[in-house]
Amino acid sequence: MPDQEEELGPTLADAFQTMADGVRELRDRGLAAEARRRVRRRRQAVFGGSAAMVVAVAIGGVWSAIGDGSPVDTATSGSAADSSAGRENPESSPGGSCAEQHPILSGDLAPSPSAGLDLETPVSGLLACRYRLTPGATTLLGAGVFDATTAQRVVDAIKVLPERNPDLPVFKCTPERARPTEAIVLRFDTRQGPREVWVQYDGCATAGFLTGTRTYGLYAAPLQLFLTGSLRPTGGVYLDHLKGW
Repeated sequence: MPDQEEELGPTLADAFQTMADGVRELRDRGLAAEARRRVRRRRQAVFGGSAAMVVAVAIGGVWSAIGDGSPVDTATSGSAADSSAGRENPESSPGGSCAEQHPILSGDLAPSPSAGLDLETPVSGLLACRYRLTPGATTLLGAGVFDATTAQRVVDAIKVLPERNPDLPVFKCTPERARPTEAIVLRFDTRQGPREVWVQYDGCATAGFLTGTRTYGLYAAPLQLFLTGSLRPTGGVYLDHLKGW
């Protein structure tokens, strides 16, 4: 019996040792597996972030190639806001579009005092309308929209003029020839609403800029600011004698 106990003791000890070794091995394997799992997760996170960065860079490169999405105000851009003097787009003017039936077509030679522009009034835009005045064939010949800067320059250039340009001839003619064949209406935007200046350069009765209360002589300086595109006449009784327009 003592011999069996002596033999059983080492056997049990060996068994316990084996079990302990197994537990440690399992534990070590578990720790190693966990460590490997964590390493894999870190690698995946790193690779995922790198991939996202690559995609972002790639997209950014393509976006740069085709142009970014920054909004461009086409209204103020290239325009140069409507510094597009002489552009034939009268609908964009706050004062509206050129009237097909305007008082100037009925034979009036100047705007009424209430419709005319006081040249001391600040202006914020200009719609210019060129009309044929020939009876039976009246029509709109051309139009142009000008920004506030150009509009004010036109007003400033007119209001310093004398009542008459002495370099232009004085004609004596019949009433039929006195009527101009065409003229231009300058329709200015003001805080009080649209106000007009009529430009007479044909016929033989009156030449100049008419406000309804005053007449300013016909000179080239104001004309140069707006006689563009379809607004520009081919000639006129007074224009034929005026240089530099």
